[in-house]
Amino acid sequence: MKITRVTCDYLTLPLTIPIRESQREYGSVLVTIETDAGHRGIGLARNYERQGLGMRQVVLNDLAPLLQGFDEVVTPGRMWHEAIFELPGKFCRHPEGILNSALSAVDQALWDVHGQVLGVPVYQLLGGAQDEIEVYCTFGFNIYSPEEEQAAARRVQAQGFRAFKLQGVDDRGGNVRVAADRVRRLRETVGEDATIILDAHNNYTCYEAIELARLVRPYGVAYIDEPLHARDHVALRRLRDSAPGVRFAGRSRGGSLADNRDLVDCGGLELLGQNVRDQGGYTQGVKAAALAEVRQMPVVTGGAWHLQNAHLIAAVTNGWMTEYHLLAAAFCDQIFVDPVQPSGGRLRMSRRPGLGLTLNEDAAAEARERAARQRAR
Repeated sequence: MKITRVTCDYLTLPLTIPIRESQREYGSVLVTIETDAGHRGIGLARNYERQGLGMRQVVLNDLAPLLQGFDEVVTPGRMWHEAIFELPGKFCRHPEGILNSALSAVDQALWDVHGQVLGVPVYQLLGGAQDEIEVYCTFGFNIYSPEEEQAAARRVQAQGFRAFKLQGVDDRGGNVRVAADRVRRLRETVGEDATIILDAHNNYTCYEAIELARLVRPYGVAYIDEPLHARDHVALRRLRDSAPGVRFAGRSRGGSLADNRDLVDCGGLELLGQNVRDQGGYTQGVKAAALAEVRQMPVVTGGAWHLQNAHLIAAVTNGWMTEYHLLAAAFCDQIFVDPVQPSGGRLRMSRRPGLGLTLNEDAAAEARERAARQRAR
């Protein structure tokens, strides 16, 4: 069995913002790998168009010829190994950034193919520690008014979610009291038993993050995600030492395994974040989870795309929660046929082989054409 075709496209769809009922464009890079036996693996990469177009060229120009050069469908681990040595001008021992995101999408698609061939879900191939996992809902978009945000919280709570995430305002730090007030209002809205997560979006200096932690401590946040500008390991340790009673989570800067190691060892985080779209796919994700497990750290995912990330969280023994981002979920509901849905704040993993995803051909074609028209303007 050989790889016969590798495609990579940028997709864009108009999505409706809950509560406001206005629309915004939402996109993703889609990688597909097809075999001569009729299998098709699917991988997604980051959803920012300029970087997405860069990834597309890496996949088509560099990775597709590498994949099609093997006598059979290459395993994900060998793909990473060969990329290091066969593409020395662009890859190194620890690829980061756009290169790592391109590899991550290909990694997902390869695991999907191998799962289909073996008739087993990817999460079981990776370890299969859990058949059902917790999800948290990212509902609190940074464009909402206080009243809209409270209405959005009530809506998702009525849908059965028990863990809620506020998306930080991209104001380069700004007034930390704005973020703290949002947490206070959310706690008043969803009650004392709900789990609250604040996504700081890497907005803050260490000084500002310490003040933010002090202000939100009374409201019992589960953790603050991505608190610092540069994800600096030394500063993260200073932050944690200066903010007792508040927990922090974060992902590596460029997605390399070495950077994940440094994050785990720095002592600045209670939880290690991952996202299989830009942190090395499943192959590197399970390694990062093992690093975290040695330090008794749970693994959570951020950066949306629960259908992909759930397989990592369900695979490992220290997997805790994956993010159900309302916009990314709406995107997936359109481009995939009958994807699994959370219920009661939990996600039961599908027993379909591979990633269990079937592409909606018409929706994908429409999204591909929409993105092309927008680039042509």
